[in-house]
Amino acid sequence: MSNRRRIIIIIISVFTGTMLSLFIFTIRKGDAGLSNDDYTTLITNFIFSLGIIVAIGLLFAWNKKREK
Repeated sequence: MSNRRRIIIIIISVFTGTMLSLFIFTIRKGDAGLSNDDYTTLITNFIFSLGIIVAIGLLFAWNKKREK
């Protein structure tokens, strides 16, 4: 699998998770709408999850290069 394909899969999975979180927040709040704190939480979750997944991916790529 190419690195480009891996990155696309990672971005799609993180984006899907963020959209599911947004859906859950919206259902929980009902007609009241989301507050600024809710949006901040969603953005923070997105950034940290993307960062963690990218870091793990880079670690695996680095270990793969080291084994050769």
